[in-house]
Amino acid sequence: MQYDLLTRLKHETAPCHTRLENALDLMRDDWSREAYVALLERFFGYVAAWESAARAHLPAHLHAFFDARRKAALLAADLDVLTGDAGHAATVPLADADARLPALDSTARVFGSMYVMEGSTLGGRFIAPHVARLFDLANGRGNAYFDAYGPRTGSMWNAFRETATATVPADQYDDAVAAAIATFDGLHAWLAGVRVESGVTA
Repeated sequence: MQYDLLTRLKHETAPCHTRLENALDLMRDDWSREAYVALLERFFGYVAAWESAARAHLPAHLHAFFDARRKAALLAADLDVLTGDAGHAATVPLADADARLPALDSTARVFGSMYVMEGSTLGGRFIAPHVARLFDLANGRGNAYFDAYGPRTGSMWNAFRETATATVPADQYDDAVAAAIATFDGLHAWLAGVRVESGVTA
């Protein structure tokens, strides 16, 4: 049986998704503000590098679609608020393209990787109010990344699904799935440098 792209992505990345979710445990109640800042710094380092690499391998007619989903600026704004240091994100190390980012050398691979990055917005609907409560944040100030699309989260996810399905041909599904798995693995390796308990990077 030939499964559609989104079905394959969901089922074949499930173990990676669970491993990353369990490692981060972002809904816990016992982590510090310093740990939260350290985590956002790591997210910025990955997301900023990933966005540059991914956009470079998309055809021009998909640039507007991609640009509407960029989130590095939201992370930068969160870090400005949390550290009181305008431009703090400029000091954050970026993920190494060779060691951490997946191969993004085709449109299919970009969409497979985007499945991971866009899918994270679904969980963000729960994480954003959680961290706002924990760290006494005004909505959208310090948790903007996790609340990236706000009430548009569902419609943005559906639009991604539709565009991915229309764009990636069946003979390139394997490439898309491989890129999604590599993205989960890269995120796990990159974010594992943050110990949530103490906020110390390792």
